[in-house]
Amino acid sequence: MNKTHTSSKVKIWLTAVRPFAYTASLLPVLLGLAISVYLGFPVKWGLFGLTLLGVLCFHTAANLLNDCYDHKRGLDRDVLPMSGAIVRGWLSEKQVFRAAMLCLVLGTACGLALTHFCGWVVLALGGIGAVIALGYTRSGFCFKYFALGDAVIFIAFGILPVFGTYWVQSQTFSLLPLLWSIPISCYTVGILHGNNWHDLNSDAASGCRTVANLLGPNGSRLYYRFLVLGPYVLTIAFLLAGKLLSQRVGPLTAGLVLLSVPLAIKLSRTTPERDPDTFAMLDGRTAQLHLAFGALLTIGIFLGRITETL
Repeated sequence: MNKTHTSSKVKIWLTAVRPFAYTASLLPVLLGLAISVYLGFPVKWGLFGLTLLGVLCFHTAANLLNDCYDHKRGLDRDVLPMSGAIVRGWLSEKQVFRAAMLCLVLGTACGLALTHFCGWVVLALGGIGAVIALGYTRSGFCFKYFALGDAVIFIAFGILPVFGTYWVQSQTFSLLPLLWSIPISCYTVGILHGNNWHDLNSDAASGCRTVANLLGPNGSRLYYRFLVLGPYVLTIAFLLAGKLLSQRVGPLTAGLVLLSVPLAIKLSRTTPERDPDTFAMLDGRTAQLHLAFGALLTIGIFLGRITETL
């Protein structure tokens, strides 16, 4: 009986925190580590573990706060297969809010520890992350409902974790983590936009303003294509620029990302009229592309260190 009760509790909290979305924060951290290794810095595993824990804590807090305030605003009413612990009646808004605050405290503790070892840059990056986590779906003005969601997600799941992880490992400034954070961030924004494009009408009716609302159906389709195809153009441009300017921008092995082009092309053609089933799950399908592209890019940059030292 106790085992059943424990299992039920675990299921409830897994539904609330949505661990299936952790790739959105895990891959940028791994990419930041790969860039530091590519540039010749030895891996500091203890600091890497602390970085990963802190990022996951902030991500979890953001997920919980998002569910809490979406429910409070009356946006979340439908039960989804892998989320919606509050909607199902499994947890109260107060329980979820308390769990979010606990995650923020743990994430802040990780950040302060890293600040001690790695300096004020970590504190600044962590402060920005905390503001985004707290301000994304808070009561009153919040980023998500005033068409700023795409911008802050781009920062929170791209620039901050990629550059932050690189800094913790190297404690030196470089443009490389900033450059390579752009392609992978596009897919994180693509996941969000896929959801917002699908919910365009219902969000507008609920007073939730998103980029999809501003662009409308046709603009949303073009924007989505830019988000899923643009990273390949950027990757090729970075590698060509490095060769032409004789700068160490990235290894040719980063071109492994081209293996995921067929999936990107297929998704870029998705419309609610042409493929309603895929469109209904566009955020999940985009998350799969994010995983494929991010994993290939990270592996490619890790391999670059090996191939360039042979």
